[in-house]
Amino acid sequence: MDPQSENRRSGQPKSRSVVKTKWTPTQQAFEKLLAAFSLDYEVAAAQYELTRSKLIRFFERRALYGPEGLADETLDRVMRRIDEGEVVTNMMAYVYKVASFVVLETYKEQEKLHKAEDATALVTAALPLTEGDENPRLVCFDRCLDGLPVETRTLILDYYREDGHEKIQLRRQIAEKLGIGLNALRIRARKIRVKLEQCVNECLGQAA
Repeated sequence: MDPQSENRRSGQPKSRSVVKTKWTPTQQAFEKLLAAFSLDYEVAAAQYELTRSKLIRFFERRALYGPEGLADETLDRVMRRIDEGEVVTNMMAYVYKVASFVVLETYKEQEKLHKAEDATALVTAALPLTEGDENPRLVCFDRCLDGLPVETRTLILDYYREDGHEKIQLRRQIAEKLGIGLNALRIRARKIRVKLEQCVNECLGQAA
């Protein structure tokens, strides 16, 4: 058996020496990710949410900033590998292997942030943009957001609004209003986010 086949069967991320082409998350890629958890959609959705919760705690125990974002980043990377043809036989082992790489990268980035004299840069970045200084990604994001149906746009904006306990309460209210559970709400928000990211990347590609 060749080394690449052995890597695919092991369910572990394989190393690649070639330069990858740009990858954009899609609804199809997200469906592949869910299918890797289970062929039963309801079971897959529950396992996805459970895995995300475990990842959040995984990053929290390591005192990393933004554990929710890091959990999403980990699942995005797993989704990409599966979308590119990776065959994963042990999903949880694979997810945590990817998460370990995210931890190392985040430690390095946070170390750079602490060492660098970035206070002035951070303050400047927080100032309102002046005319002619629009961030292309923000412009594309606003355009893509405006292209969503009103109900969908309201849902995704409300979903990521507030912080801490207020965010939890708000999401419960949204789920109750829609008559669905929190797991179903998170899956729905995730799908909207994937579509938005795809739209933004396409918009940026057209503007380049």
